[in-house]
Amino acid sequence: MTTIDMTEDEIQSLKKLKKLLENSGSSNDMNLTNDEPAFTLLNQKVSKFLDNSKAIQVGDIVKWKKGLKNRKYPKENQLCKVIDVLEEPIVQDTRDSGSPYYREPLDLILALLDDNSDLVVFHYDKRRFERVDE
Repeated sequence: MTTIDMTEDEIQSLKKLKKLLENSGSSNDMNLTNDEPAFTLLNQKVSKFLDNSKAIQVGDIVKWKKGLKNRKYPKENQLCKVIDVLEEPIVQDTRDSGSPYYREPLDLILALLDDNSDLVVFHYDKRRFERVDE
């Protein structure tokens, strides 16, 4: 069994999501039922998001997990090099709570090449990335 490190806030958020999905039935708002493809796809992506079976370390080459890209860079399937993995994530509280970036834990620092082949360094949520095995 895989162990997942999560904060109490993340655990509570997932419990709320699970309850919402269980109670959605045939909700017109979400248009999901337990046997619809959208519900299956949601479960697959949440599982992928929470899977950290391959720990990411400094020096690793990583890319977005399929279906979890939420930023312009890196591009889909673009390889990046891990510069640092922060023990204490940077959490942005300044965004609106309706933003997908609200309280996103930025605990991964990646180096990549932009469209001009310049080296750029950005902070990301490591749960959205997977290690590329050579």
